[in-house]
Amino acid sequence: NQELMTRLEHMNELEKENDRLNELLAFRQKSRMELLAAKVMGKDLISDHNTIQINKGSAHGLKHGQAVITTSGVVGYVFRPGLWTSLVLLITDRYAVVDGIVARTRARGIVIGKKSGSCSLRYVEKSEDVKPGDIIVTGGLDNIFPKGFPIATVESVEHKTYSVSLKVELKPFVDPDKIEELFVILNAAEENLTDKVSMSKQ
Repeated sequence: NQELMTRLEHMNELEKENDRLNELLAFRQKSRMELLAAKVMGKDLISDHNTIQINKGSAHGLKHGQAVITTSGVVGYVFRPGLWTSLVLLITDRYAVVDGIVARTRARGIVIGKKSGSCSLRYVEKSEDVKPGDIIVTGGLDNIFPKGFPIATVESVEHKTYSVSLKVELKPFVDPDKIEELFVILNAAEENLTDKVSMSKQ
């Protein structure tokens, strides 16, 4: 019985992996972007940064600053490429910065990581309309990330009387502890996913 249970569990894991890989393949086939698939090997190898290690490096075309995503949303970007493996800086790292837009109102800001492992949207003008539940997507600056790709949802918005900008706390779409496979964007190809993201989240 124990052997049968072990085999069944192994088959279940293979089925889950197959489903994930099929999802990645379908995503890549529909995208105009040049994407390199990679597997996560480990997490937090550098104590000063919130990182994960992947099984692709400069030998596969990876360079510092390239965007990293899953089919669900933004993960971060290549931080330290080695020859065969690389470190990815997560968007929850305090040094991570990604340009963001509120999908509903097009208000602009900068997504910045926090020590707590979450992130916030900074430099949003106080007059802008931002509410809990709003979706934050990439702005597409510098063509590193595709425009309109999901980053996070708004958890809270605080209007401070002495500040010229809103205090917006976010919850990332991607949980780094649950990532097993991902994509490195070698070329975003001016991809614009704004309409697709807006429709899929309604």
